[in-house]
Amino acid sequence: MMLRARGVGKLAGAAPMKRQSRLSLGRIAFAAALVLVICLLGLSSTAQATTTTSTLGQTLAPQTLTGSASSTTIPQSSGTQSTLSPPVIHAKAAIVIDMDTGQILYSHNANARRAMASTTKIMTTILTLETLPLNQVVTVSARAAKVGEQSLGLKAGERLTVEQLLYGALVHSANDAAFALAEACGGTMEAFVKRMNEEASQLGLSNTHYVNPDGLDAVGHYSSARDLATLARYAMQTPEFRKIVSTVTYSLSLPGQSQPFVFRNVNKLLGSVGWITGVKTGSTNDAGFCLVASGTQDGTSVISVVLGEPSWTPTWADSKALLSYGVKKEQAVPASVQAKTPLPIAPVVQVVYLTQPFVAVAELPIPYHLGAELKLVTGGGLQVTAPIGAKVQTAVSLSPTLTLPIRAGQVLGSEQFTVGGKPEGSMELVAATSVGKITLGVKLTYFWHRFIHWLGHVF
Repeated sequence: MMLRARGVGKLAGAAPMKRQSRLSLGRIAFAAALVLVICLLGLSSTAQATTTTSTLGQTLAPQTLTGSASSTTIPQSSGTQSTLSPPVIHAKAAIVIDMDTGQILYSHNANARRAMASTTKIMTTILTLETLPLNQVVTVSARAAKVGEQSLGLKAGERLTVEQLLYGALVHSANDAAFALAEACGGTMEAFVKRMNEEASQLGLSNTHYVNPDGLDAVGHYSSARDLATLARYAMQTPEFRKIVSTVTYSLSLPGQSQPFVFRNVNKLLGSVGWITGVKTGSTNDAGFCLVASGTQDGTSVISVVLGEPSWTPTWADSKALLSYGVKKEQAVPASVQAKTPLPIAPVVQVVYLTQPFVAVAELPIPYHLGAELKLVTGGGLQVTAPIGAKVQTAVSLSPTLTLPIRAGQVLGSEQFTVGGKPEGSMELVAATSVGKITLGVKLTYFWHRFIHWLGHVF
C-alpha cells in the first residue's frame, strides 16, 4: 500500500510539471510571434515612409520648376532613379518650351539678340492669316519679284492667291512670296514692317525688331531664341498655320507653266521624324543656320529654337535632341506643379478697305451747264488697319468753284479718314470726265436754257 501510495503520489506530482512546461513553451511561442509581428510592422512602416519620401521628393524637387540646363531626376516605376541631362549642342543660342504651358525646359543664351534669317516669316505669315482671306488674289509687284535668293521665281504681274503665297513662304521659304504678302497686307513693305514691330510689342517680344518681311540680313533686324519660341507658340494656335508648317510637299501651279512647281519643305525633320510637326528654318551669313521646330510625343508638345548653328547637320541633330529632351523633362514634372503661362494676346485687327479706285464720292456743278454736275471719284484705293469695331469717319474737302476747262483725272478735292478719332490717311478726288473750255456758244446756250426754265416757272 505504501508503494502504491508512493506511486500515486509520484504520478500526482508529475502533472503540474508538464503543465508548467507547456505554459513556458506557449509563452515563448507567443513572445516569438509578437516579435515577428513587430518586425513585420516595422518593415511595413519603413516601406511606407520610403514611398512617402519619394513622392514628396518628386513633387517638390526644385529642378522641375526651373528653366535651366541642370539635370533632372525622373522617378521610375521600379523605385530606382535615373538622371536626365540636356544634350550637348552647337548653337549660339537655344531654348525648349512646353507648347501648352509655356514652361521653359531648357535655355542657353535665350535672350541674346541675334540675326534670325527666314524664321522672320513666322511673323509675316501669321499677320497675313490674321488679315487676309486665303482666296484673295495678290498681284506680284516688280519689287517683290526682285527680292532674290530663295524664291519661287515669281514675275511682276503674276497673280496668286494668299494661300499659295503662304505655302511658298513657309514651305519653300520663298522671299518673293513673303514680300508679296507683306505688300498685300500693308500696301507697302515699309507699312507692313511697321505692323510687324507693333505686333512684336503687343506679344511682349522685347528682343525682336524687324526691318523686312523675309529675313534677309539687315542692320537692326534681330530676334532671340526666347522671343521666337513665344511667337511660334502663339502662331501654332492658328489651325491654318499648323497645317502649312506641317506640310511635307506642295504643288504650286504658276501662270504660263505647263507643269506645276512641286517643292519639299525646307525643314528636313518633317517626314524623316514622325513626331515632328513644324515649324520654320532660316539661314544667312549673319544668322548662321537656324530652326524653330515643334514636336509631339505621348501627348506632350514642345517647341525648340536653335540659332547660329555652324551647318545644317548639327541643326537637325540638335533640334531633334532638344525636342526629345524637352518631352522627357516635361513628362517628369507632375501636373500639380505645372504652371501655365498665358498665351500672349495680339490686338484683334482688321484691314478696312475704305474705298477702291474710281468710286464716285461727290459732285460739283459745272459752270454754264444748267443742271449738269461733274462727278468726283477716288484717285486710288486706301486701306487701313484698325481694331474691330472701331468707328471710321470721313471728311470731304472740295474746290469751291470749277474753272473750265477740266481734264479727266484732274485733282479737285480730297477725302480724309479717321479711325477711332485718329487720322489714318487721305486720298485725292479727281474729275471723272473732261469738260471743255467756256466759249461764247456755251454761254449763249446756258442763258437760253435759263430763260426757258424761268418762263416755265412763270407760266
